[in-house]
Amino acid sequence: MKSLKKTAGLSAWQSQGEQDRRTVLHVDLDAFFVAVERVVNPSLRGRPVVVGGAPEERGVVAAASYEARSFGIHSAMPMAQAVRLCPDLVRVRGHRQLYGRASKAVFRVLHQYTPVVEQVSIDEGYLDLTGTQLLFGQAVDVAERIRREVHERLRLDLTVGLAGNRLVSKVASAFAKPCGMFDVRPGQEASFLSPLPVKALPGIGPVTHRRLLDFNIERLGTLAATEAWFLQDVFGSHGNSMRRRASGKDDTPVCPAWERPKAKSIGHEQTFSRDTEDHAFLRAKLQELLESATRRLRGQGLLTRRLTVKLRYADFVSETRDLSLPVPTDHDAELFEPALELLRRMATRRTLVRLLGIRLSQLQRGYWQSDFWNPERNQERRLVGILDQLREKYGTTSVRTGATVKLASSRFTSPNLLAPPPSIPSGKFPLNPKFLGGGRGFFRPRQKPDALPSLTQGRNAEPAWSQAS
Repeated sequence: MKSLKKTAGLSAWQSQGEQDRRTVLHVDLDAFFVAVERVVNPSLRGRPVVVGGAPEERGVVAAASYEARSFGIHSAMPMAQAVRLCPDLVRVRGHRQLYGRASKAVFRVLHQYTPVVEQVSIDEGYLDLTGTQLLFGQAVDVAERIRREVHERLRLDLTVGLAGNRLVSKVASAFAKPCGMFDVRPGQEASFLSPLPVKALPGIGPVTHRRLLDFNIERLGTLAATEAWFLQDVFGSHGNSMRRRASGKDDTPVCPAWERPKAKSIGHEQTFSRDTEDHAFLRAKLQELLESATRRLRGQGLLTRRLTVKLRYADFVSETRDLSLPVPTDHDAELFEPALELLRRMATRRTLVRLLGIRLSQLQRGYWQSDFWNPERNQERRLVGILDQLREKYGTTSVRTGATVKLASSRFTSPNLLAPPPSIPSGKFPLNPKFLGGGRGFFRPRQKPDALPSLTQGRNAEPAWSQAS
């Protein structure tokens, strides 16, 4: 039987599970630049307005009002084309400092309800309201209160998506535009996403969208019901991630500024002294670069959610492949196989390789989580920590693991053995993907937010950010 608890400030009894349930809000200011200009100049209300450079200066549209969008005008459109579509268009050059002040004023309001606020752009952010029910009540009531307060105090319109994770809340806010709110109840994530087109899922770009349509996968419900082995075969590890996200599953945390690492990415790359087609050498070098990058991650107390592999050929053509990880990690064993798979997908040209690189991005503060049901994996992770200590004391090459052991041998370091045989023209070596696989190597302070000063005195006062400084 659920334990029920009555709390002050709530109009109903709540179970402990409801209080602890994760609640994420995605907030997006509607036509933000235009909305700010309308606060300063009310005569712009109800008219088709764009913010951007002049047509004769080859300017582009930075933002468009919903009245202008009805003519087919959108962001990044050349201004000359926008004027042709709507002869009565009103163009405003824009005031960047004013937009920055208005954005800060909005986010001060958001910080009054939770310290866990992540600003992803000047007009967009996430709030994690988990655990705030005792202070402010139900999350849906808080969302409506935030919308009303931003409108009354700052005269700006806010669209809010409410769900149990970041992914679904972002889709919900897009569904609620303009100036609306949409609440996806717990357990309804999959049914909410199911009828939506696959391009509505964040992370599915034009190329992936076209490939999904080639297989007649048009809706997120179809994507979620597609066999995992098929998506794995077509899209690699990204296929499983897409299938999981299409079901409404996402555990990406809301990362406030005081938890965000200063470094946006950590990467290592190496240009070889001789162009090579030695597949064993590429595999070993990939592991060595990955070990160096993850060692830096662990040293800074960071985790990564995105892995990128870069390959440059002898003719200076570069290719990159990346994928998002289902769970943030700093463990070599959880990154090497995905990295090797990306390398296989790029190794399709009959050309020698000049450079290989690794980059870890979407960093967040945290530490690797052990698995109670997988003691072998935990033991490998402890061994990685011991190796880090040895390398810190005796040098990075003092201990080698897996395929990197071969990098110390003359077979991998001799320029003569890395050069192509004379019977085959230089730069024409076949790089066969099948030679890249196989084998199992060694794997394995918060600061308080600023004070929240009152933005205005009274509802009818002018917003503080709109006044001249």
